[in-house]
Amino acid sequence: MIYLGIDGGGSGCRAVLADASGQILARGEGGSANIASDYTTAAARLKALALEVIGDHPVADVRAVLGVAGANLSGAGGRLAAELPFRAKVVQDIATSLRGALGQGAGIVAAIGTGSVFARQLHGEVKAIGGWGFRLGDEASGAWMGRLMLNRITRMLDGYTPLTPLAETVLADLGGGPGLVAFTLSKTPGDHARLVYKMAAALDDPLTQEVMAETQAELRRAIGLLQCDPPLPVVWQGGLGPTLALPDWPRAEPLGTAVDGALAMAMDETIWAE
Repeated sequence: MIYLGIDGGGSGCRAVLADASGQILARGEGGSANIASDYTTAAARLKALALEVIGDHPVADVRAVLGVAGANLSGAGGRLAAELPFRAKVVQDIATSLRGALGQGAGIVAAIGTGSVFARQLHGEVKAIGGWGFRLGDEASGAWMGRLMLNRITRMLDGYTPLTPLAETVLADLGGGPGLVAFTLSKTPGDHARLVYKMAAALDDPLTQEVMAETQAELRRAIGLLQCDPPLPVVWQGGLGPTLALPDWPRAEPLGTAVDGALAMAMDETIWAE
């Protein structure tokens, strides 16, 4: 039997293939994949990446777990699993992040990249919050921060507060107020998340400081909702997780990555007995 683990999210996909002994046979990377926001593109990318990593191995021998952004909301997880040419289970990406970061242990994972989701693993039970997508949630994520920055710029244009140097730079890059509106109507969550780089280059700007303060407040609300007494360790994952990590709780380093978690789940024979 051959086991395949895939981690798919708004920033990209990673895959690993292993034999029954755990020996790594192949790895691969692909483009972003969110089966809630763009099922067709995401499904095509995930399938192509899987087949690339599987290579010449018979697909009939493959057991795969895919942790994919949007699998919890769209109802598309089962659809994707049925369309793949090998036996597969498609789960929310936080499930594979938890398994990779904590193994079977207790703790909290804050997975923050283009989107965000938070989860606690305790006594074998999992509680996840967030992950509602760019339009409804993804608080403290890169896309959310970019959108919040643009919202605050509109308030500056309305005269609530003066324009800051960062706001003027963003407006010049986007083509003023009309360009800002066009950006929000046509661009993806990933495009919004890339606006964070502009804030990272202007840390002293009041606009950056306002967005960061609101981001930290959202993180405290989310993790505070999951915390226990005594507090559980928090693992900060994703492209932004370690950068946004707060000192409020014990911090733990992840045992592995989300793709490691997907592979571990694929190699867990109990899930195939269901």
